[in-house]
Amino acid sequence: MKKFVIAGALALSAFTIASAASADTVAHNSTPSDTWFYGTGNGYAPANTEVLTTDAGDQLFLRVHNTFAVAPASVNGVYSFALGAQQLSYDWGFDDNNGAFTGTAILSFTNSAGGSFSYNALFAGNDNAVNLGGSTENSNRFNFLAPLGFNPLVDSDVTTHLTVTGLAGGTKDLSVIARIGAGAAAVPEPASWALMLVGFGGLGVALRRHRRSSAALAA
Repeated sequence: MKKFVIAGALALSAFTIASAASADTVAHNSTPSDTWFYGTGNGYAPANTEVLTTDAGDQLFLRVHNTFAVAPASVNGVYSFALGAQQLSYDWGFDDNNGAFTGTAILSFTNSAGGSFSYNALFAGNDNAVNLGGSTENSNRFNFLAPLGFNPLVDSDVTTHLTVTGLAGGTKDLSVIARIGAGAAAVPEPASWALMLVGFGGLGVALRRHRRSSAALAA
């Protein structure tokens, strides 16, 4: 019986290790396998790109930078810019390990002021995606996204999502954040508010007990 238990444990351990080894990974400040090919100024080095590599060998990549300037290094996918940073551009792309891509690619944006916008990145009327070097890729500017309400003079965060379907590894999503100035002010979640209220309540009870104890000793 013990032999079966040990064999089962070893098999489970091997499966867990294999699963971990084949998991999707995100590399910060990296370069896509096919690098950047398209457009004037889009091949800046260092690339400083967020690159998602799937367990099936697909890649999604995103970065944000001042137009016609090198992309700054990100901190875990957050690209920071000073207030008033005009003409911010985002670059996007993906590489499908299937070879012949038949899926969809959607770019969506949200900002901390509540603005949101999304579109089909592969529709020529929207983004004119190009396929070069095995990757489908292009770029655009936040300034062009009027529905987003982008304002470089206000502290805010703009989150860009690239969601691609039909990849060898299935549907995948990669996101980056463009942080303007100090970014959005942190607003506590409802659960955090509840914990804070409980904490304040407990503090009040403790203070009342302390006052009663002090009054009793004084008497």
